[in-house]
Amino acid sequence: MKHFYLYLLLFCGLLLLSGCETGESAFKQGDFAEAARVSADRLARKPENEKAAAIFLRAYPQARTEWLGRAQQALENASDPFRWERALAAYEVLQGLSSRAALTPFVGREGIEVVYYHSEIESARASAAKDRIRFADALMQEGDLYKARDAYDHYLAAIRFAGERDDLRGKAQEARLAGTLLVGIDPVQAQGHSLNPLSMMSVLVAELESHPPHDFVDFVPSNELGERVAHQYLELSIGEVSVTRSEAEVGQKSYKRVLEPELQNPNAESVEVKAKVFKREKRIDLFCPARVRIFEGAAWEAVLNRELPGRSELASLRWTVVQLLVSTV
Repeated sequence: MKHFYLYLLLFCGLLLLSGCETGESAFKQGDFAEAARVSADRLARKPENEKAAAIFLRAYPQARTEWLGRAQQALENASDPFRWERALAAYEVLQGLSSRAALTPFVGREGIEVVYYHSEIESARASAAKDRIRFADALMQEGDLYKARDAYDHYLAAIRFAGERDDLRGKAQEARLAGTLLVGIDPVQAQGHSLNPLSMMSVLVAELESHPPHDFVDFVPSNELGERVAHQYLELSIGEVSVTRSEAEVGQKSYKRVLEPELQNPNAESVEVKAKVFKREKRIDLFCPARVRIFEGAAWEAVLNRELPGRSELASLRWTVVQLLVSTV
């Protein structure tokens, strides 16, 4: 019986795989472009596959009609700011369909037209890039930190459509700088330490740069800003280090059991055993309080003032104490 179910599952899997390889599944779901692609690939490997041929001859004309309609609809929708990108996507699908159809034995049949869209794709790419550049330039004119970040994304999209161009790379870099939050890091104030404030500042900058909140933030030591004015300034103060040692009981369990006399010695008395298990812990903790302040605005008011306890466990040791009490019942 087990073998029967195994063969049944294998048979169903083969049927499903067969449907996927011929494009039948995609065709039933209404994805004619995918059905045409899969069936064309199948025919390129096995031209005599009748099922793939039937799917291709039905799916290809419908896919072309669908995506030609999408391209035309996108071009006619003047209110859509990204119409050229939608048209480009449609032309690229049509180009892929034609490339695959050219490898099948049905080229030239009615409904199996092979048309290439090189000029339409190039024109759509150029127009899409031009629109993205126009959007980005307008955002940069507003002089806003967050609008500059949006402009940066538009310039990168324009580069994807127009290719690597020095002028676009320059615009993207300008937008990135305009959208970057510049944080000046002041020397670390250490109380009760012999630490070098400037060295500690360098360590702090390196740590912040390794864990930035997002791409649009730069941490720069205040003494390296030059003529640049940071959007914010961060100040870190480290308090005096103290160490505490403690020992305490961290857990206790009690056990009780009566041991009956053995069969060969019936005169023996029952014995009750009680046990207590104590768990103790010795800890050494380090305390180093710190304060973080962030200043911003024309008057450099503190927008963040947070005290941090700075507690860290240096060492911890646990051990178990067992106390036994035996008595007769």
